[in-house]
Amino acid sequence: MVSLGQSKLFAPDHDAPLRDRVEVELVTVAAARQAFEKFHYLHRARTGRQLNYAVAIDGVIDGYITYAYPMMSAALCGVPSDQLLEFARLYLHSNIPHTASCAIGQTLRRVKRDWQAAFPAAREPLLVVSWSDTTRHSGTIYKAANFTWLKRTKGHPPGNKATSKRGLRQGHVDYSNDKDCWIYWLVKPGRRPSRDVAEGA
Repeated sequence: MVSLGQSKLFAPDHDAPLRDRVEVELVTVAAARQAFEKFHYLHRARTGRQLNYAVAIDGVIDGYITYAYPMMSAALCGVPSDQLLEFARLYLHSNIPHTASCAIGQTLRRVKRDWQAAFPAAREPLLVVSWSDTTRHSGTIYKAANFTWLKRTKGHPPGNKATSKRGLRQGHVDYSNDKDCWIYWLVKPGRRPSRDVAEGA
């Protein structure tokens, strides 16, 4: 993969399937932060423990994806919070149709392995969760990436304290918007070790 704004030596094959033209690669937090703060509608990057992927089309970086620990301490679907990952940010500059679902699919196939390699002391991630703002999204990308709709949550200002498990959250206007909650199983419930099932029950 080459850097932002650069192209490959040889012209890409635009007739190739999109899955062969889209690549994802791990990058540093700093590499993704500028794009999220400048171009993402929230204008802020995610804080805390995270993994960031660059999304390249024909070898040119077009955007970024972030996975992070969710800002919650409660279990979800029987999975404790320290075995959840949040699909926390997505920004694609060109927004070419189907690029998002293709890139998300590639990251979902590797994020568990990448997370455990980056944070070897962390527990195995079992479930990816994401919240889509109902004032901006209809969930099309999540459906295309094989996420399952779980529930709708009411918006409210953050009420946790600095001493909470996820730390103090700064208040933002978008927190008051209703969110749709989407999930994607990295490890199917029937395949989880009995120890994890018992701990998450």
